[in-house]
Amino acid sequence: MKRLLPITVLAALLAGTAIAAVLLVSNGSDKTTATEPTVTEPRELNTAVVALKDFVDETEVGGTLGFGVSEPLPNLASGVVTWLPEPGAIVELGDVLFEINGRPVVLLSGQRPYYRALTSRSTDGADVLQLEEFLVAGGFGDEGNLTVDTDFTSKTADAIERWELSLGIEETGELAVGMVVIRDEGFRIDSINAAVGQQVNGGSVLTVSSTERFVTVLLDTGLTGLLSEGQVVDVELPDESVVPGTVTFVSGVAVTEGQGQNATSYLEVEIVLDGSGGTFDQSPVTIRVEEILEDNATVVPIASLLALAEGGYAVELMQDGQPLLVGVELGTFLDNEVAIIGSVEPGDEVVVP
Repeated sequence: MKRLLPITVLAALLAGTAIAAVLLVSNGSDKTTATEPTVTEPRELNTAVVALKDFVDETEVGGTLGFGVSEPLPNLASGVVTWLPEPGAIVELGDVLFEINGRPVVLLSGQRPYYRALTSRSTDGADVLQLEEFLVAGGFGDEGNLTVDTDFTSKTADAIERWELSLGIEETGELAVGMVVIRDEGFRIDSINAAVGQQVNGGSVLTVSSTERFVTVLLDTGLTGLLSEGQVVDVELPDESVVPGTVTFVSGVAVTEGQGQNATSYLEVEIVLDGSGGTFDQSPVTIRVEEILEDNATVVPIASLLALAEGGYAVELMQDGQPLLVGVELGTFLDNEVAIIGSVEPGDEVVVP
């Protein structure tokens, strides 16, 4: 049977053992070894400063900077091409587009194509009315002596001669087939489809596009709502410069390409640059869209959050050099940060394990 030693006896034995150990050390060597007491260093804490910021998410989508979809320009004139414009030239209503057999083909406004020659022998028609409207508006005919109607008269022929004189060509008083191309507005010459000296029998001589440079975006329908008309975005050009742009059109109808699992749906969006787009044409660009998720958010690193056993979250707030557990409510998450609500202020420090 074991016995428990009285506390006074046990203390004496321990003291004697300690004295003997000291005597053995001092008798066996001239050097005395002292044992330093172990000191526990305080735990070093990693901290982060609580910030006040707007939580802004940035989404990037690709687009193409150019002059929009190009299209072949109809041409009814036949003969030898004697003059052509340069690609990239801007043509306004009333300008010469190109020349066939030395005679200009002119861009005019109107709704009805000139499908026949108009002469003093022509029957009445809406195309005569349209021509006389142009002649009067251009100052080649006087409403006092040229009646704007569907009837081709000698007054109509006189006005045509004055127009031909302004173009520097022989005065015939007649409008030949193919001398005029009808459009609502001017355009940009995108490309040339013929060569000077080439014989043409109708067919497109020019390919044209919009005069306004803009960005076309095929926006995935999964991002519907990201872009809206009137919205201002940043557009990064191929040279890495950034210019602002304004969304001017968002299609309300989705286009689907492909079938089955390979099908993709998108909305067509147009963005007009508010600054210079340089000389880029049909060039890939990046559109950056900023979306404010939360204004004036009190923000801490996600890593500073502690899950509480009873539910919810807390952070360790540093006060007087010591961490204090403080419960918080969570707001928006973005990247490696989170917005919080609680007894934590911007400028405070929280522990980040």
